[in-house]
Amino acid sequence: MDPDHALLTRLRDLAETLPGDVAWLSGPPLRADGMRDLGERLACLGADLITRAGELDEIAAARLPDHGWIPECGPEPRRRAVHYVGRGEVRLGLIYFASCGAGCFPFYSRDPWDRTARHRRCEKCVEEAYRLMSVPPAPQGSARSS
Repeated sequence: MDPDHALLTRLRDLAETLPGDVAWLSGPPLRADGMRDLGERLACLGADLITRAGELDEIAAARLPDHGWIPECGPEPRRRAVHYVGRGEVRLGLIYFASCGAGCFPFYSRDPWDRTARHRRCEKCVEEAYRLMSVPPAPQGSARSS
């Protein structure tokens, strides 16, 4: 069984048994052994889920372009701003989460039409990128190209 399948099996098992465990624990008297058992199950599964999420984030972050700028999600490709996603955690699955809060399309290196150089950068993302790099922000109006 692959590790992801094993994690999902453990999660499904918890979902099936949790209502009975809670009902048993909530009746008087409180049972220290039951609390400990459930707490250990939750802590162990939680730690394993967090570890696997970190591994998946690293895989996804390795695919990001080195410059850390990708276009936002939206209906009009010519008007998308580029947002700074850096190399941080990826929390939205196939959509990356920019530092300003925008959802961004993933792409690996340059986009096929080489449009990223012409997109306007989000000012909040520019400020955040400079803050993270500990470099003073560029003067207004000079952050338009990637």
